[in-house]
Amino acid sequence: MLSAPILKAQNKSALPNIDQKIRVNEIYILGNKKTKENIILREMSLKKETYISLSEIKKSIEIDKRNILNTNLFNTVSIDILEESEEGSINVFVKVDERWYFFPAPLIDIADRNLMDWLINREGDVNRFNYGLRLTQYNLRGQNQTLKFIGKVGFERNLLIDYMIPFIDNNQKHGLRFIHFYSESENASYITKDHVPDFFDSDVINKKAYFASTSYTYRPSFYNFHEISLSYLRSEVSDTVVRLNPNYHFNQEKKQTYFGLSYNFISDHRNNKRFATAGTFLQASLENIGLGHRNQFNLSTVSLKFNKYTPLGNDFFLANGIMGLKTFPEEQPYFNYQGLGYNEMLARGFELELIEGSKFLLQKNTLRRKIFDYSKDIKNLIPISQFAQFRMAAYLKFFADFAWVDNYPNYEISSRLTNQLLYSFGVGLDLVSMYDIVLRLEYSYNSENECNFALNIKADL
Repeated sequence: MLSAPILKAQNKSALPNIDQKIRVNEIYILGNKKTKENIILREMSLKKETYISLSEIKKSIEIDKRNILNTNLFNTVSIDILEESEEGSINVFVKVDERWYFFPAPLIDIADRNLMDWLINREGDVNRFNYGLRLTQYNLRGQNQTLKFIGKVGFERNLLIDYMIPFIDNNQKHGLRFIHFYSESENASYITKDHVPDFFDSDVINKKAYFASTSYTYRPSFYNFHEISLSYLRSEVSDTVVRLNPNYHFNQEKKQTYFGLSYNFISDHRNNKRFATAGTFLQASLENIGLGHRNQFNLSTVSLKFNKYTPLGNDFFLANGIMGLKTFPEEQPYFNYQGLGYNEMLARGFELELIEGSKFLLQKNTLRRKIFDYSKDIKNLIPISQFAQFRMAAYLKFFADFAWVDNYPNYEISSRLTNQLLYSFGVGLDLVSMYDIVLRLEYSYNSENECNFALNIKADL
């Protein structure tokens, strides 16, 4: 039936008339031992029994490959077309190489915001380690569902269960997510002094927290994602915490219990979600917490984030990002303070500081030059197909960050870096390995005339 040779979309000379409309007869999926076909077909613009011009095939194939790879379910994806014996029709062949989906692993981490915070501010105190077990099942039931379980003991005790169901309907647009988290510790951060959280500990539990959320998700297209979440939080601290910081909870309460409602929108056009070199990313969020609190406690948060990734040619890549956040009313209990210093909400060069405030603006810029991108088949050493392709890439980079944080009212105890322009610039090296794991080494100089070295995991933009 399929008598013609394989025609790859990159070879336009093999296609007789680029304006000719051709029919897509069948789409064949190869290599998906676990993943259901509908999960792959959901990410494709090429559809069975539709018509497309030959001039659009190359673009469609590149878009579909990127979309399928961005599910993070596969190591490699290839798409080929084959002319049918019937004139004016083709078949599409999608070949995927599945990743490893189950990761049981012992867990060792630190209780602090980042590695440099632990090394410098906490002097590398080994008593601040947490130990436990992380169980992650990606692509559960072959439907791209994710189930995570994390249990930790040590400096604090945590339990997390996170279950994400991307699609619950045949059209694959509506989904659900459930999160449950519990934490308790004798060690409590009760206040921030000069941008460094201050802890105390005793023989009794000083802090407990329980969080649960249920989210409804809606993905109407390849790139746009909506999420509405209803959450519940219960926080409890000891009498000692309230005595040390009467503003820890609202109205000097030992317990704080309330509901929250949030909306999150994402428009993601990146070529790689974990280490992007082209495309854009937009995120906008609205949140209100305090629903149901008996003393009328209330906190609303508005945040916006936009990143742009531009390939400049000759292995140079530019990344620019801006994010902002505002909370109101401005006066809040310490437990709900926000600001720069956690995860991606961090100005490079200020890893040691937690800069809290009712609103902030952060602008980040990175210019990267790819040094090498090396791949090798190592199936002779590792006879597991999901790990048979070794990869290591290196990018030299120059970066500059700018930030402004408005301090909370009457919060002079931690105000040295607020209400002023903060900046930093520096050089670094990004290493990207198998499964898009990113290791960052950075050396920076900041507006406080400080030089800092930082080691981080995960891309900065």
